[in-house]
Amino acid sequence: MSPWNTTYRRRVLMRHYRFARERLVPHFLDALSAYAKGLAALRVPHAAEAVKALQLLRPLPLPAFSGLVEDVFFAIDLQLNETAGAEVAGALRRGLSRNDLDLTVFRAYARDQALAVMGDLLRLRQRVLVLAEAHRDTLMTAYTHHQPAQPSSLGHYLAAFENLLSRDFRRLRAALDTTDRSPLGASSLAGSPYPVDREALARWLGFGGVVEHTYDAIAAGDWALELAQALAGLGASLSRLVRDLLAWAETGAFRVGERVAQGSSIMPQKHNPVILEHARVYVAELISGASLMTQLNHSTAFGDLNDHSTGVLEPLDRLCEVAEGALELMRVALEESEFRPEGLLKGLEDRAVLASELVDVLVAGGYLPLGEAYRRVKNLLGALAAEGRTLAQATPADLQAHLGYDTPELQAALEPRRFLERRRVMGGVAPQAQDQHLRLARRRLAQDRQETQAVRNRVRLARQLMAEVE
Repeated sequence: MSPWNTTYRRRVLMRHYRFARERLVPHFLDALSAYAKGLAALRVPHAAEAVKALQLLRPLPLPAFSGLVEDVFFAIDLQLNETAGAEVAGALRRGLSRNDLDLTVFRAYARDQALAVMGDLLRLRQRVLVLAEAHRDTLMTAYTHHQPAQPSSLGHYLAAFENLLSRDFRRLRAALDTTDRSPLGASSLAGSPYPVDREALARWLGFGGVVEHTYDAIAAGDWALELAQALAGLGASLSRLVRDLLAWAETGAFRVGERVAQGSSIMPQKHNPVILEHARVYVAELISGASLMTQLNHSTAFGDLNDHSTGVLEPLDRLCEVAEGALELMRVALEESEFRPEGLLKGLEDRAVLASELVDVLVAGGYLPLGEAYRRVKNLLGALAAEGRTLAQATPADLQAHLGYDTPELQAALEPRRFLERRRVMGGVAPQAQDQHLRLARRRLAQDRQETQAVRNRVRLARQLMAEVE
């Protein structure tokens, strides 16, 4: 009969056991095998037998929660006692604490989840770059402060967003580097009394290194907090693209594909861009995760606590799942839908967004100092508006009357593509500048892919070797 209070059993023990049994058992067996191997290297009696006994447990299912033991560690310990005997099971527990064991398992699992998110982010970045290249010359109006500002191209906008995503990737990679450190061998907090080689333990488990200080290894929950903050930053970035795509969908500049849109139950004309709304829901949850992780660390004693060990794993797992969902939805939305160039031209028709180009031509051509050029162009816009006309309708006589000049260069300044062609600086909107940036972005993406794959390969090889260790 279970000794546990019914509520505690249902709300805490059973819940955590179920999660660990479904997702963490291979990581537990790997970590226990690595520690047993470390003890065997020290010639601890029966440790080598424990390594072999753990291998025999791998194909065996772990029993469902019965209440006889409180967690997965003790369930594995019970299996070892039953299959290999008390001396072998006891040898494995020499100097081993659930503190360092659990956190080793949690970090290994979180590492896998982070790598999955990073893979989805790489795929979204690839899609954005493909579109940026395809729309290098697609004219659009760029906005500042929610008002038409200057001509740009859709490709320039998309490449800028991929730049932002590349920094989100870098932040995730930094969080992964923090997570990818092994606490094993730290024991309760002071370190194992058996001088196991902690760097070897980390290497056998595919970690990038160790948490050097044993107290820090079990007390600090910042690894999960850092990962949640990186995910929240990613969510904030995605929310901005969602907002713009929804705005363009409203004006017809972005048409969501039939397979990811829904109609109305009563209005037959409706074509609702619901995939973006669902992505926005995912993003909202993603952004909120950093607050939860901060609260789990806030004002807690600097030691081993459930708040920032067991308490963070399920929420962190959920955040990674949500991040994957948001990234997949955004990628599919871009794959299934299309931009409509004519809809992106709103704000260009009246040529008001080229007012700054008139100022620049007047100054660069030596006609007027900047302040006077700005004043005259603004007066021109006001005079045209008073007559119900726009800059697109300005005549040579208008230019002469208000600017004091009417030259072919000034008339050419009212052509949007000329505006683009003059912006040739690094990262600018001129076609050749865009091409240069796209080459840089593709190289960066390839390098990020390569580095991520290297971590995956390291983890995969370590896991394979641990499953074969004798």
